[in-house]
Amino acid sequence: MKVWNISIVGAGTMGLSIAQFFAMNGHKTSLYNRTPENLDKAVLDIKNNLNTLLDLGSIKEEDIEATMENLEPFTDLKSAVKDADLVIESVSENVDLKKKIFESLDKFCRKDTILSSDTSSLNIYDFLEVSHPERVLITHFFNPAYVMPLVEIVKGPETSDEVVNRVYKMLKESGKDPAVLNKVVPGFIVNRLSVALAREAMHMVDQGWTTPQDIDSAISSTFGVRYPFEGHFELFDFVGLDVASDVINLLMPELYSGTDSFKILEQKLKAKDLGVKSGKGFKEYGDADKARRERDKKIIKVMEFVKTLE
Repeated sequence: MKVWNISIVGAGTMGLSIAQFFAMNGHKTSLYNRTPENLDKAVLDIKNNLNTLLDLGSIKEEDIEATMENLEPFTDLKSAVKDADLVIESVSENVDLKKKIFESLDKFCRKDTILSSDTSSLNIYDFLEVSHPERVLITHFFNPAYVMPLVEIVKGPETSDEVVNRVYKMLKESGKDPAVLNKVVPGFIVNRLSVALAREAMHMVDQGWTTPQDIDSAISSTFGVRYPFEGHFELFDFVGLDVASDVINLLMPELYSGTDSFKILEQKLKAKDLGVKSGKGFKEYGDADKARRERDKKIIKVMEFVKTLE
């Protein structure tokens, strides 16, 4: 595998997680953040993440040392990106901020440096102005990025196939399972499918047909079990495309297609039950950091098991 020089701009939850992934997989990784205190916290969080992986037996002690040797923090953007083969912007979903960062990257980076954004919702191609736009693309990671295999690669109208292929190959060799979207559509692949499922689930709760707990149980006890190794199209193959067609044609007219918000969601927002970060949402969680750590451990254990199925 060719070692890349990779720069991550933004040391928030996603940025530090992406930096950790690349450093763990042998790439020379720069992590930039404007404020030193946030950068120091990010480096500490990465060390804590690595120790969690060590406790789970996913890595060895020497892997922690190697990862930290591959990682270099910066508070100066120009220094952080000057040697980069790939820069991944991972700041808040703010158009003006992203425009300002990419203007700086266009000045500071080599002309062949690939510039990407980890945006989960914005069409960056509508507002970014850089020289050589064929080298710009979206690389949308999922949290925690050092565990979750998927990266959505989203092409812009001028993104070259060569750039997409290079990034795809590098991510694949680094242990990711990239999926390519040939144009920007709202929600990309995963969030679009997730919201489609959420709309029907919340509609069923609003109608009083079932509860959030029963819906979650139904999902985790059926296709949730299959999702680690089988998507919807493969499921249809096993069901039989003739049977799948009959079920789809029967149910399509019955599915909810409204665009308004949902009573169950509005009630939670009014009560400020915002989920893990407030300690309570559809379930009670208590300590947010502990809940996130326990969830991360479950994800890691599932991914380790999935590897045994390959």
